[in-house]
Amino acid sequence: MNKQYQLEQLRRLLENPTQQSGIYLINTDLTDYEIETFIKTEKICHYIKETLIPSTKDNALELLIVGLCSQCSEGNIQNMQNLFLDADGPKRDTITYRLMIDVIKHLCVAEKTVLHIHKDSIYSTLNQDDRCKLKGAIMHHDNVILVISKYYDINSIDETIIKYKSLKGPKYMENKLEKVHISYKWNEEYRDVLNAIESGLKENNIPYSMDKYDIMYRGSIDDYEKEIGASSRVIMFVIPEYFNSLDCMFEMTRMFKNGNIKERIFPLVDMKGIPRNGDGLKMIKDYCQKEKIKKLEQMATEPGGSSFLLMEIQKIDEVIKTLDELWLFICRHSTGDFRELVKNNAALLIQELRSTLNQATASIDENFTPSSDFKPIPMREILQKGEKPIYIENNIGSIIIN
Repeated sequence: MNKQYQLEQLRRLLENPTQQSGIYLINTDLTDYEIETFIKTEKICHYIKETLIPSTKDNALELLIVGLCSQCSEGNIQNMQNLFLDADGPKRDTITYRLMIDVIKHLCVAEKTVLHIHKDSIYSTLNQDDRCKLKGAIMHHDNVILVISKYYDINSIDETIIKYKSLKGPKYMENKLEKVHISYKWNEEYRDVLNAIESGLKENNIPYSMDKYDIMYRGSIDDYEKEIGASSRVIMFVIPEYFNSLDCMFEMTRMFKNGNIKERIFPLVDMKGIPRNGDGLKMIKDYCQKEKIKKLEQMATEPGGSSFLLMEIQKIDEVIKTLDELWLFICRHSTGDFRELVKNNAALLIQELRSTLNQATASIDENFTPSSDFKPIPMREILQKGEKPIYIENNIGSIIIN
């Protein structure tokens, strides 16, 4: 899994305005150092760290508190720490809890604070009672306090105390091109269509990608457009505004450049007033040519460099060259009634899409014992007691020679 993707998921977790105080155990390939560097560099929130040290006496929380106390200069906390170190029996639990509340209040002064607990090893962990104490202590404060730590064993999570977050995303994310990509131009009038497509893909557990989810902060729009073009399956939702969008049309050029259009591209088409004939094609080409001329005129009068305009002109040239292929595809191949295709969460579209996906999987039962009908012929086994060798032809089974 790309670590840049996981860093962006971490950002979303920490910047979420609805995120509540709590203990968050995160599943990630990021190291503690990478997490620390990212939060500090991006200045997402106030950052505190402490190391959770393995303890043979099951007092990892007490060691954690001692470490946090070392970051506090307030005299009252130092006095409380001395009482904590000298206390014994039931009184020690009370002082531990009180000290933890005071330490967190002293350190977590910002509106949102991340208390990042580093781990020396996978054996560094807090037991359930200690987790309850830690959660209770942070809940005593109005500011948002997120205790985050890497976690290794998902099966042992008690979600009543802690919250599990995976930064890795689903396993299919590891191969982006196997996801169904959606190429579209946003128009509020077609919101219901896009919602239906998304719902249908989710219901059928089909991994998909849309720009609003998968172009990360500071991610490359051009790279994502090329990713759409190379995807093994693309839903291309064509409306009049699609033709006027250089980004959408550039995605289209990438799709056709990578070939196998009939197998890879699933068109949804609502042309409205654009005729599906040569006249419609001329309308689109004329629009592209006017845009190209406008960009060339801008280059002639623009001060400074014109590399960005030159890039746009090159894209327009590619679009014009590919338009005939696009027009042949959407005009001379049946695209059906797009409103019928998206009814009932795009049931007909998903049915057609699924028919081309490799849904078959096979599992191997290691305890499988073949029946006599299918059991393989065993190797010959010869047990010989004597000095003279014997050669036996065309035999199946065991031979014992006394």
